[in-house]
Amino acid sequence: MLALLLIGCSPYRPEVELPIHEAASMPGGGRASATCFVVNDRAYVFAGRDSAGIYHNDLWRYTPATDQWENLGSTPLVPRVNATACVDGDIVYLGLGYNGGHYGQDTSYLQDWWAYTPSTDSWQQLQDYPNAYTDAATSFVGQGELYVGFGFCGNYRRDMFRYTITDNRWDSIDVGVSFSGYPTRSFGGTGCTCAGRHFMGTGYHRFSLDWWAELVDGTHWEARAAVPGRTRTTAASGASADAIYLCGGFHYGGVTTTGEVLQDMLRYNPQEDRWHYIAVMPKRLMNHICFAIGDRVYFGLGEDDEWRLNDKLYYLED
Repeated sequence: MLALLLIGCSPYRPEVELPIHEAASMPGGGRASATCFVVNDRAYVFAGRDSAGIYHNDLWRYTPATDQWENLGSTPLVPRVNATACVDGDIVYLGLGYNGGHYGQDTSYLQDWWAYTPSTDSWQQLQDYPNAYTDAATSFVGQGELYVGFGFCGNYRRDMFRYTITDNRWDSIDVGVSFSGYPTRSFGGTGCTCAGRHFMGTGYHRFSLDWWAELVDGTHWEARAAVPGRTRTTAASGASADAIYLCGGFHYGGVTTTGEVLQDMLRYNPQEDRWHYIAVMPKRLMNHICFAIGDRVYFGLGEDDEWRLNDKLYYLED
């Protein structure tokens, strides 16, 4: 009975349920709180923690065309969870995250920032991030610029910074709070760049959230349709050419309610500002990954409602 109360059951069903297929499992037992990115139709998974709670700094590559995983070995970065990555052309910019040290201590929240070139497997260390609020930060890609913010360091912040690639420079931007109900600070949200537009939402601020907003002109947030159903944090999202996919996460409504790991997958249409339920995942997941390549949306890894690591990777075609 206790397990049922903790897990709960979601009443939300897909409007049109798309079939889900299983791809090759990640070797070695999977990862939780890892970071993923896509370059030239291949996905990469960086760092995260294993079933023994050990943090890693390695890099794996998944090739959909052959449904195979390849271990690319260790990177120059120190082991971590909840790193941040964004892709501009053929270059990946990544770093930040939490190294498992003392909770709330600045040195445990990593500020290093790197450029990675997959074609040559080369790394270059860049200008450090300006502050230590770097656990599970959210990032977006603009025209020669990157936006990073909303990380955690023992407390919640809403800081946003613009990174200019050509100048290797960080600048603080005051994105403000431009609509009622938006949390001034939050943690554990997720976001994507879709068709040149930057969207972010969910997360945690005393309880899990359903907010969804767009960063307009790199200067301010504008409210968009809230995520339907359960509020959530530690969800995963990925963007195709014209849609954003949001799946899973943990619902927490306060100390007087039970928690629930979610199992739904939703599609957000930026043009219509509308959400659709499209699938029920094979299992409940949090601290997982999601990415899109072509017409396929992949999701998996992470951990389930019993805190067991998941090594499975799934996909649907939309």
